[in-house]
Amino acid sequence: MRSLIASAAAVLPYLGGVDAFWRMNCAVIQTGRVDPVVNPGAVAAHAHSIVGGSNIGINSTYETMTNSSCTSCELRSDKSAYWTPLMYYWYPNGSFFEVPHGGSVVYYLGRGPNVNTTIPFPPGFMMLSGDKSARSYDNETFSYGNALYPGRPIADRVSFTCLVGSGPQPPNLPYMFNASSCVNGLRAQVVFQSCWDGVHLYKTDNSHVAYLSGLDNGICPPNYPHQLPTLFIETNYAVGQVPNGTDDNRYVFSQGDPTGYGFHADFINGWDMAVQTEAVNTCLYNGAFNGVVQECPVLSADDTTGYAENCPERPRQVDENVHGMLDRLPGCIEVTYGPGAAPASSMMCPPTAPKPYVTPTADSVPLVTASPTPGAQFGLPNQQYMGCYNDTAASGYYRTLNSLSYINYTSMTVEFCQQYCMDNGYIWSGVEYAQECHCDNYINPTAIAAEPGTPNQCTWNCGGTLTDGGLQELCGGLGYIDVYKNTNTSFNASGNNDNTAGNAQPYTPAAGFGPNYLGCYSDPPGFNTATLEGPTLEVNNMSIAVCETFCQQGPGYRYYGLEYSTQCKCGNAIAPSSGPVLTPTSNPSNQTCQMRCRGIGDEICGGPAVLSLYNNTMYRPPSTVPHAGKYATQACITDPNSNGRPLQGNFTSSPDMSVDKCVKYCLGSYYRYAGIEYAVECYCGNELVLDTTGAHLAVCNASDQMLCAGNSVQYCGGGGFMNLYYSEDL
Repeated sequence: MRSLIASAAAVLPYLGGVDAFWRMNCAVIQTGRVDPVVNPGAVAAHAHSIVGGSNIGINSTYETMTNSSCTSCELRSDKSAYWTPLMYYWYPNGSFFEVPHGGSVVYYLGRGPNVNTTIPFPPGFMMLSGDKSARSYDNETFSYGNALYPGRPIADRVSFTCLVGSGPQPPNLPYMFNASSCVNGLRAQVVFQSCWDGVHLYKTDNSHVAYLSGLDNGICPPNYPHQLPTLFIETNYAVGQVPNGTDDNRYVFSQGDPTGYGFHADFINGWDMAVQTEAVNTCLYNGAFNGVVQECPVLSADDTTGYAENCPERPRQVDENVHGMLDRLPGCIEVTYGPGAAPASSMMCPPTAPKPYVTPTADSVPLVTASPTPGAQFGLPNQQYMGCYNDTAASGYYRTLNSLSYINYTSMTVEFCQQYCMDNGYIWSGVEYAQECHCDNYINPTAIAAEPGTPNQCTWNCGGTLTDGGLQELCGGLGYIDVYKNTNTSFNASGNNDNTAGNAQPYTPAAGFGPNYLGCYSDPPGFNTATLEGPTLEVNNMSIAVCETFCQQGPGYRYYGLEYSTQCKCGNAIAPSSGPVLTPTSNPSNQTCQMRCRGIGDEICGGPAVLSLYNNTMYRPPSTVPHAGKYATQACITDPNSNGRPLQGNFTSSPDMSVDKCVKYCLGSYYRYAGIEYAVECYCGNELVLDTTGAHLAVCNASDQMLCAGNSVQYCGGGGFMNLYYSEDL
């Protein structure tokens, strides 16, 4: 079983200002010399790593891609294919070692001033971005632009990020650099053309598409009237896993490029058009800024964490080894350093060269999946489907079904697990993570089932039915279990109950489900909205205590809430259009807030677009300090600073400024007035200079004031005005 690809960072490393977008992780589906865009029906010149629809091959079309049995990307309605070149390390003895990687991350971006005219990729659409023969930076070829939206060197479509272990990240560069020091990988990145002529689905010279003026932003050329989503692909090459890979100049892409200037990527559309159209229209230019697909309803219903397991890598169609240690690069590729473009002869085989065997592959068809509804009979006789329940594998906590477990990927089916549990004397059975079977005579009282009719996280195909390739069954998911109950009243439940989940007690955490628990709140409708709109934290060890502590830092926040099992959100106000979907209770029994906290498996951390909401009992609202020593507040005074300050005595600034610090400073020089501005500045004086400075006294408005840099519960003026203090007794 392959591990899931790590999610990309929330901030794009290469692109400029980030607008609405979504992103999806993709595992590898095929490797080898396959490229139906450039070399349809033939063996490609160099090797690629491909992610996406399972039908990808040398003869792929839109029709065959949409008919794929599955996709290795996390959105099941996107059976497109995306590919980039393989990378190798070239040893001095002439051998090549493939640099490992786990797939790619694909972004769909809404960019530019005309983003609201974006249309989906049409059926049959294909394109590529990059020039495989480039070996130096082209600073002469620019994208279209004008005075308002200037063009940019097209060579900037490619960039590289060195992911170092600690310290500041090096800047992105358009070539490979410092590869051996990139302990967390060398990430290659490419942005695609977003402007389409509206006529040709593909042209061999790629002239049917053009880049935005800024490549990743801007406007389209006049003769390309249709704006498409901006595709951006990241592939992270694990250079740190190369044995003795210490020479930065010996990393080379499969087309013989040791520079990186020739990095490129291809795309063939395989989307379900109804889903893509709705996603573009509702989520791309009105959508979420952080790329989370769960925040786009049409994509959330389509998302699965089991993409790598549900759609494992296919056997190579071109019978040629591309993995491990090789005597030469796949094909007849020669390494060329440039600076001139690599000649075509260095990247293709002569007609007389032996050709690898191409395995004829029959296109698959979408696999039919049996999806029982809660209460229905499914599997063996007398077996009732109870629903998709949350689960935990955290040490020291009871699972949903806890007495007995068995793991076998190739054999696991719903029926296999039901029979296994019955054979061992258990009424309840559950399948999880595509390969796990759990049994018990009692169900954990803290377990929560997804509400019927709503999207749930039990989306992983059973390993046994996936191997068979026939009717597919679902076997839970990551932290979620499909639960069945034997309803035969004469069944002898003789299984050992020493470790039964029935021993678990309903969990009442100290920080919640008590006086400060407000309930399960739904996020406001629409996008870029949240119940709490303050700082956020997303970590895999999320718990109620972790979130509470996070929201108590700095100024502290009145509310904190947990969502999606790993997210914490803070805020001082609840969004007006949010609504409770659960009356406060001492037991987390609501079916909507049903995701277990990733850090503590018996706690509940909200759910999809719903928040487990709490009052922060430690919260202290900031205020204007009425008295500080001998000084008392005197409202506020504006500070235009065009003809001097209204207080013209001493001045100091400090990163730990507070009201007490400022008045003490002014008292030390016997000034009657003290004024605090911009959180860190302190001014002193014995008179207010109003006429010549244009300053005037004003009411202190809390919404305009800044918190003191050294005391988060005190106000210290703002931009262009001071909190004024005065002492009569000096």
